[in-house]
Amino acid sequence: MLLQRQQRGGAAGAGAAPARAAPRPARRRFARVAVPSTPCDHARGRAGSGLRAASTEVAAEAAAHAPAAGPAQQEQGAQLDGFAWERCWWPVQTAAGADPSRPQAVELLGRQLVLWLSPSGWVVQDDACPHRLAPLSEGRLESDGTLACSYHGWRFSAGGACTEIPQALDPKAKAVACASSRSCVVSYPVREAYGLIWAWPSAGAAAAAEAAAAPLPVTRGLADAWASGRAAAGSWYRRELPYSWDVLVENLTDPSHLPFSHHNLSPNLQRAKGGAMPFTPIDPPTGDGADAARPAFSLGHAAPLAAFEFPSAMSPGGRVAFCPPLNINYEYDFGPTAKMQNDLMAVPAGPGRSVAYTFGWSSVPKVTNADLLRAAVTSPGALPLLLVRARFQRRPTYEAHLGMNKLFDQDSVFLNMQDRQLALRGKPTWAKSYYMPAPADGLVVAARRWAEAALKLPLAAAGGREAAAAISLSADAAAAPRLPPRALNDRLSQHTAHCSTCRTALEGLQRRAAAARVLAGALAAAAVGVLAGVLLPALLAGGAAGAGAGAAGAAGAVTAALAGAAAVAFAVARAAAAKVAEFVYVEFSHAENH
Repeated sequence: MLLQRQQRGGAAGAGAAPARAAPRPARRRFARVAVPSTPCDHARGRAGSGLRAASTEVAAEAAAHAPAAGPAQQEQGAQLDGFAWERCWWPVQTAAGADPSRPQAVELLGRQLVLWLSPSGWVVQDDACPHRLAPLSEGRLESDGTLACSYHGWRFSAGGACTEIPQALDPKAKAVACASSRSCVVSYPVREAYGLIWAWPSAGAAAAAEAAAAPLPVTRGLADAWASGRAAAGSWYRRELPYSWDVLVENLTDPSHLPFSHHNLSPNLQRAKGGAMPFTPIDPPTGDGADAARPAFSLGHAAPLAAFEFPSAMSPGGRVAFCPPLNINYEYDFGPTAKMQNDLMAVPAGPGRSVAYTFGWSSVPKVTNADLLRAAVTSPGALPLLLVRARFQRRPTYEAHLGMNKLFDQDSVFLNMQDRQLALRGKPTWAKSYYMPAPADGLVVAARRWAEAALKLPLAAAGGREAAAAISLSADAAAAPRLPPRALNDRLSQHTAHCSTCRTALEGLQRRAAAARVLAGALAAAAVGVLAGVLLPALLAGGAAGAGAGAAGAAGAVTAALAGAAAVAFAVARAAAAKVAEFVYVEFSHAENH
């Protein structure tokens, strides 16, 4: 099922960014590769050759109270210089969440794309049939390994070639039409690695060669955990969100909001534990030969834009880093050797839309039954914490995803409206609109400066205009009425519908709820039948002596048992229905989160 696999490291941070770019070391260039000419190659060339981003200096106004920049932060300009939105790898779906039986719509950088599984591996193509632009994501997978458009039955190979046009008058006309570059659908380079399906949003032979040589943006820690098998205990979570990429980045680079926005989400996250959060810049090694020396929370192939050390409600020692354009990584200390790392990714989907990916893994040993028994006998005081750890480590994947659903629900009400405010005021006004006197906003400042410059780079999906036109909310859209809570936190469409793990769990719960309701109804009916057909006649027959009294007693016992079983079945049905709701929508109010 793999198109390609690559096990390479990478992501994370250094301190706040300077106002202007520093000189960049020579950037590696990739030679164009000559390939046999086909109609689809010409089509891909047109799609992928229109954008080559020029370097841009960071010109955002510095926030007055931002922490001082460290030496590694001089790479901010170097990381922007040469960056192009369509010349890097982006995740489009989790490998566990993707449905191999049908095509799926995904959105990246303002492009509507279709993801589907061919006999040779995952495929990402433009989600528009070249016939009359019907979405191929509404199509079907055929037994010959092609993707069929459900509108008129045209079929396409993994390479994008049209292989079937049912409306053609004869074989010769079909061959001529299928040989035309206009019948092709654009295909993009794809990889599956580290539990994600990645796409390179430029097409053509040169783009394929550059993509093949480019490392995937994953941290050294995640790459090592994946190689050693430690990552098998974790699961990627994916959530489509109703606010722009830069607002998501800003949120993910801000650890100081956790005890407030996510109060009561876990025992460690309590408002009472929020407060002063000193930020100390970290400077991971940079330059040639520094890859092996970078920490686990950093990309192996690139130093972070900024990274900070901070104390938190989660642990006494923590680190957070941002490596543009998508990686935000946290590392927490739970002992001399025990650490937890959270790998977060922010992906631009479209105007006012983004996608978040999260993966957590830990070096904390798993709690065994023997550990619990030993603690119960020798250290009873340690048993509650071990039980919490054991429950957390053993919970099914869908339970972990439900917890992440709640976390993103708690932020969406803020971030959607923040995105609107920025769009109405103009995003370049953030430095004047925001008042950030505390050092805890240090990484937010660095990330916002970088994002402001990056959003000015050209993007093909925006017709060569600034990327902001394709991935940032417009002022007109921001002026629309507020989204209702159900639209803001629609778990079904934002996560469950695109996660095969949660979809399977939801379907199982729905079956359980339905079966429990049927069983409860049948048991209740049986209880009524026994009551009406046996118990009452026996009582009316005169519970005088003997058989009448005995029959009445037996019937009463049976009726009570059936009624009790019906009550249990009804309780199971209610519990299953309540759990079903967690996959769809759960009402939440910060005002009522005491």
